[in-house]
Amino acid sequence: MNSHISLSPHFELREFVVSQTARDHGLDNTPPAEAVENLRALCVHTLEPLREALGLPIIITSGYRCKRLNLLLVNHSAKSQHMNGEAADFYVGWNGPENEKPSRWELLIKAFRQIITDDSIAFDQCIIYPSFIHVSYVRSGHKNRSKLTRGFGNGKYAALTHAQALALE
Repeated sequence: MNSHISLSPHFELREFVVSQTARDHGLDNTPPAEAVENLRALCVHTLEPLREALGLPIIITSGYRCKRLNLLLVNHSAKSQHMNGEAADFYVGWNGPENEKPSRWELLIKAFRQIITDDSIAFDQCIIYPSFIHVSYVRSGHKNRSKLTRGFGNGKYAALTHAQALALE
């Protein structure tokens, strides 16, 4: 697989398939063609517009996961949009002066608000966790839901209304 395939102007396939856990367990995390096209759609409709709006790097921490990798990472869950190439976890990088650097949480809140208020950004679900955001986009099968959730860790979640999401600090 050529992992240097461009998915959009700021994202390459390699960012979505690299996994230390896969390497440690000898797993081939190469996505099938359908998953690559799903990742491309996620980049074009969600991540690229977010990157452009923020003017800041989006650092992918998890993208495509083969079934075996997903089972290792998600408490034996057999369901995940990551397995279809429809989801990515990320945090926001900083390219400004170090003495002006916002906290990671402040950058996540900025990205979360941008996602939910920018009409050029489409998404199926967006979950804000304490140290990253999970976002997904579905290109076929059903309409993207624009579902908002707050993840607290340890399997605890709270659905958010649009107003609750905007009020997060």
